[in-house]
Amino acid sequence: MQTNYKDVSEENYRSQYIKQDRAQVRRVVRIMLWAFLPLALIDVLFHEFDIPLAILLVMRLAGFAYSLWLIRQYGREENVPKLDRYAMHWIVMVLLIQFISNTCLPRDYLGHYMVDAWLVLMAFISLPLALSVLRIPLYLFVAASCLLLLYKQSGTFSQAASVLLVLPAVAITGHAIASYVHRYRRKLLSAEQELERQANIDPVTGVANWKEFMRISDTELQRHRRLGKQLSMLVLDLDDFKHINDTHGPQVGDVILVEVSRRVKRAMRAYDCIARFSGEEFCVLLPEASAEDANKIADRTRATVIAMPISVSGKEMKVSASVRTATLREGDTALSLLRRAGEGSDRSEQEVLQDVNLMPAPV
Repeated sequence: MQTNYKDVSEENYRSQYIKQDRAQVRRVVRIMLWAFLPLALIDVLFHEFDIPLAILLVMRLAGFAYSLWLIRQYGREENVPKLDRYAMHWIVMVLLIQFISNTCLPRDYLGHYMVDAWLVLMAFISLPLALSVLRIPLYLFVAASCLLLLYKQSGTFSQAASVLLVLPAVAITGHAIASYVHRYRRKLLSAEQELERQANIDPVTGVANWKEFMRISDTELQRHRRLGKQLSMLVLDLDDFKHINDTHGPQVGDVILVEVSRRVKRAMRAYDCIARFSGEEFCVLLPEASAEDANKIADRTRATVIAMPISVSGKEMKVSASVRTATLREGDTALSLLRRAGEGSDRSEQEVLQDVNLMPAPV
């Protein structure tokens, strides 16, 4: 059974594979550095020591120097779009030098087309650049190389026809393989992110689970301490939820949990983090919230949750809840802050009495 996952954006895709792609470009450029030597030797063997040969060798030397510089840039530069531009400039330079060299070779020599085919295939498969950009210079190079046959004097028609068939076929094959690799990597990344998301959410309500909540809380606690800001937590406990489960079944309980999580979300701020803490408890992280702010949010949350009955299978189920809060103190950890919020030890006697009076409404 095939599973479809949410597509990842281009930015997300590139950022996830940036480390592997940087290493891949450096490997490709190093391979091309070694190829400059035999290609320069071909230029020397087929030319006399004159001005055209000197120009070709200078161009090869410039490509060699740019390749060394590109390897260094991929080792220290962090700007991905800038690195992509550098890599595109590099491949265009390599293709242009190769085409000029091919033009200067004897008209009856067609051996360079093997090098052209290898270069196009390597660029498509090995360079981790966007195909929408990469295929433009590579297809132009293939088209220009095929047109160069009009200038060349091939020995036989079959020889020229072979070049005209092989070079475009190699380009199309390379593009198809690269496209498949890109799609496979996207699907793999999408599946990994979906599995990670599922591992961090509660399967019933869709909110964060306890593990993810503690991870976010630890990060936010460190940030708030560093910036000297206040932070609070809120714990909401559904009253008599076990009785509802025992009387009406777990399916009804799940419907109530889903609706309560939705109501809690509506009462929260956009940047608050809600999680399911246990069977009938929800916890909410309140960044940059003082004790007064937390109490206001707690009152709003309680009022939103118990405001209306929940419709389940045509029945109106009334729910009640207790809401407790705690605010960050010196020496607190995320776990100790959550424990104090669950115990309600930060609240005044009047607030505790208010919770006691919130008896479960009749079901």
